[in-house]
Amino acid sequence: MHAKVREGRVIKLEGNPESPINQGRLCSRGQAALQGLYNPDRVTDPMARGANGQWQKLTWDDAVGRLQAQVKQARGKGIAFVTGLESGSFGELVDAWMKEIGGRHVTYEPFAFEALREGNRIAFGTAAIPSYDFASARYILSFGADFMETWLSPVGYQNAFTRAHAFEAGRDGSMAKFVYVGPRLSLTGMSADEWIVPKPGTEFMLALAMASVILTERLAPPPPDALRLQHLLPGPERIAGSVGVEAGKIQRLARDFAASKGGLAVAGGIAAQYGSGALLVAAANVLNYVAGQVGKTVKFGPNHALEAAGSFKQLADLVADMRAEKISLLLVHGANPGHSLPAAFSEALGHVGYKVSLASYWDETAAAADLVLPDFHPLEQWNDSRPQAGVYALQQPVMQPVFPNTRHAGDVLLQVAGKSGGFKDYVQTRWRALHVRYGHGRSFEDFWNDALQHGGIYSEAPAQTVRLGPEISRLMGGAADTSLQLTTLRGSRSFPIRSRKSPGTAGWRCIPTPRPSGSSPTAMSCSSSRPMERCVRPSGSRQVSARTSSRSPRGRDTRRTADMRRTDPSMPSSS
Repeated sequence: MHAKVREGRVIKLEGNPESPINQGRLCSRGQAALQGLYNPDRVTDPMARGANGQWQKLTWDDAVGRLQAQVKQARGKGIAFVTGLESGSFGELVDAWMKEIGGRHVTYEPFAFEALREGNRIAFGTAAIPSYDFASARYILSFGADFMETWLSPVGYQNAFTRAHAFEAGRDGSMAKFVYVGPRLSLTGMSADEWIVPKPGTEFMLALAMASVILTERLAPPPPDALRLQHLLPGPERIAGSVGVEAGKIQRLARDFAASKGGLAVAGGIAAQYGSGALLVAAANVLNYVAGQVGKTVKFGPNHALEAAGSFKQLADLVADMRAEKISLLLVHGANPGHSLPAAFSEALGHVGYKVSLASYWDETAAAADLVLPDFHPLEQWNDSRPQAGVYALQQPVMQPVFPNTRHAGDVLLQVAGKSGGFKDYVQTRWRALHVRYGHGRSFEDFWNDALQHGGIYSEAPAQTVRLGPEISRLMGGAADTSLQLTTLRGSRSFPIRSRKSPGTAGWRCIPTPRPSGSSPTAMSCSSSRPMERCVRPSGSRQVSARTSSRSPRGRDTRRTADMRRTDPSMPSSS
């Protein structure tokens, strides 16, 4: 981004027109960043919780000394560092320091798009998140992905969608068509040319049926490895009743999608929050693949940095270790799990020996810490990031710190680790490797100054060829044995089930499973077109009910109830 400075103070922010990510645009949160910079409630000094529970100010030498002592004492007893997604030098510094002292680095993103990553892994064997070329698309099909709101890179996608969905001089043909598929009309859906309303949780069936039409009618040259799916994919007539969309409409959507020669199907949002969320993403991948659009509008290679985001399971494992008093020292930076996670995390904090928060604000996690070290605001610090493969963004301070006794978290970690130099020196050291690749004979000083002027280095990442993976049979209900995994911050349990295709549907059907010796009788009595929708547990265990409602196109309220009962009464309840 660009910052307008007057008399040493930032007064306006705008996007960097040279950045391939936002191309000069800036979202409302970016525009409002000045509110955080000048927030009078920022943490202004190092603070420690006294013996009486009251906060007291510290000098930086005292604060760093306390942290060094705690690190020395906690070695071998469990050290963990929780950060947000750090795709640049700071993340590498945390990784290196944790490796040196025997700790672990846990990346926590409240919106980590795990269903998107898992769906890509199921379809193509890679959890990478590709680049979606909305600008070149001629037919955009969104299965709940709110790409104009919060999905992945909304600023870039809004700009690209505007170019695709408008008449421009020199562009052949008409504007791209946008079809939104979802039971709820979101803000993104309101910009669509057509709204398809399926039953909640059945969107993946619609995507598979469209892929079936394209393969059966040879509407696009199919990749050789996609032909094996032809007799496994459900046809429109087979799933029309389950989805709530007429077979003729499904056929029309498939034919239009293939005929556009530039189709783009994306999946996410609320639609990816069902139990079939990963299957929906994989089904959208299959649709793009059989239409020949993987490598064109869906490009693996220039992948999003979110592929490196952590998983909920990693955080659940950390909480379990905290509750078991296996974590002696916990550090948190760039994340507020005390607010965004269930109460189990806050409860587990009480079992941690010492807690340190490197934060700019008194958020819920900082308020529960024993030591709070005030961090710079992003507009006050040196840093870098890699938001997409091939893009290396460089960040410099645009003004002096508003509160002079704050300090960059990178400088603090380097001092605690006993390293010489500051975080700017550390960033420059990492960029010397980029100088070798992109310097083109210039001195490092010229290369560095040029990168500062342009906001980074922008290169093209090489394309990555993907093929259908072996797990794609899960989409067709072809697995003979599978399990339902339930993970919360209080524990994880896998429920074994057998599955078979239900006559006339494309979904799963839960049937009785052989019970282990000595266990209670199992009675799983569900038959549904939605994957794993109703599973009944043995007698004596607790029942958890979830109800979702949607409004049908005719205005009637349709309600579906899913009852899931645990097969292990000893498993702790979740909040």
